[in-house]
Amino acid sequence: MLKKRLLSISVAALFAGSIFTAGAQNADHKFGVELNGGLREYQGDLGSSLFFQNAPNYQAVGLNLGYYISPSFDAVLYASVGEVGFHTQKPFLPYPQSAAGFRAQITDFNGGIRFKILKGRKLTPYLMAGWGALYIQSQLDNDPNAYSAKYSGQGNLSGAFGIQYSFSPRFGIRLQSMANYTFNDVWDGEPYSYGTHTRNKNNDMYMYHSFGLVYNFGAASEGGGGMRDKDKDGVPDKLDLCPKTKPYELPVNEDGCPKDSDNDSIPDYMDSCINQAGPRKFNGCPDTDKDGIKDAEDRCPNNAGSIEFKGCPDTDGDGIPDIDDECPAIKGLAVFKGCPDTDGDGIENRKDKCPDVAGDIAGEGCPDTDGDGVYDNIDRCINKPGTLANKGCPEIKQEVKERIKLAAKGIFFETGKDVIKAESFDDLDKLVSILNEYPESSVYVEGHTDDVGDDAANLDLSQRRANSVKTYLQAKGVAAERLTSTGYGETKPVADNKTKAGKALNRRVDFNLVY
Repeated sequence: MLKKRLLSISVAALFAGSIFTAGAQNADHKFGVELNGGLREYQGDLGSSLFFQNAPNYQAVGLNLGYYISPSFDAVLYASVGEVGFHTQKPFLPYPQSAAGFRAQITDFNGGIRFKILKGRKLTPYLMAGWGALYIQSQLDNDPNAYSAKYSGQGNLSGAFGIQYSFSPRFGIRLQSMANYTFNDVWDGEPYSYGTHTRNKNNDMYMYHSFGLVYNFGAASEGGGGMRDKDKDGVPDKLDLCPKTKPYELPVNEDGCPKDSDNDSIPDYMDSCINQAGPRKFNGCPDTDKDGIKDAEDRCPNNAGSIEFKGCPDTDGDGIPDIDDECPAIKGLAVFKGCPDTDGDGIENRKDKCPDVAGDIAGEGCPDTDGDGVYDNIDRCINKPGTLANKGCPEIKQEVKERIKLAAKGIFFETGKDVIKAESFDDLDKLVSILNEYPESSVYVEGHTDDVGDDAANLDLSQRRANSVKTYLQAKGVAAERLTSTGYGETKPVADNKTKAGKALNRRVDFNLVY
């Protein structure tokens, strides 16, 4: 029954609220009055029925008067009258004669403060706290003496949480739960006792769950203005720097002006980017690089550019914006993503082995100057037709190879040393002449010994002799990078070391001409 009764009250109040929204509005609504009704629940020595856990629940009605102090606070006077009670299923043991329940008529009067958590909104949660007094008449159950008592002016501390919804600056509704804590333990049966038994003393309290209708009047809406508040934004005109904002539509700051979250002087309701500061010409959206193109339309928001390239720069001026240019510091062609083709052969420089000379794709951008099928990038003799095996250079003639062998046979050293004998100089000069005929070639100078003596000593001697020949050729103008000297000791004989003639042939210096 109680739930059905509450539901009926709620539906009626909502219907009334829908009618009240059509009521006339006035700029002066400083005071507020609320009529409410609801249920009370007990907690004390006998048990607890808080939050509908034990029936029955008792009904009450109340009156609430409010006075605006600031956008966040209201002063309030509130009172309620109704019953509170509790009934156990059986008497307390081992004292079957003790009271098992009670029923009390309680009237409370309180004064306090209401704190509005969200000010200036249609839906406003709030907290309330206050102090006051109770007037109680209590009757105990199962009392053979029909005990009853009256208590006047009992201290009462109250606290509440509620939600208010405003249909208009004048009319609204509230849902609220209030706890009333008393500083005594008398109205549920204490200090009443039989014999020597007295129950534990827990101060009595009760909850009041209420639904109320709110009407605002006077100089300012309760919760809506300090004194006069024409725009109903919760800031009184006296303190309102923007007194003409539309009520319930625009969130405002403490000064009554429309909220500006990013502090760019453009209120949020006009700001397309409320959390990013920006100029007015872009409706509050930023232009980070200051190029006159807002970030949302700027392909390069952190680098100033032109409208032509949608906010991106073109550092090399080739008509390709840096964001699309793979060579942003060098002028290039769009077909190569901004990279150059210096020789104009259709192969971009990054892939062109000969970027300054036009060539073929097959030659990786290089030409074949001598037409020998070997492209210049790997052709050691670009002006002399040759073979791929010789890196584009011509074959060394057999007669030249014979001249090299003959000259090599005329090179002699002092015994056991790396000093070239003077009689060898003519043959070495012939080798210099041959090397000059083939400037693209390189030569390997190889030193050899017979098997007389220690292997390691022979290897060292052969290396030093090869080095001596290399030094002589360099002194005659042969570039060092064309010469390589290696000693092989006795490891590569060309004759039998068992004979003197064989040993003589094995003590030699060979020359190997290559490209």
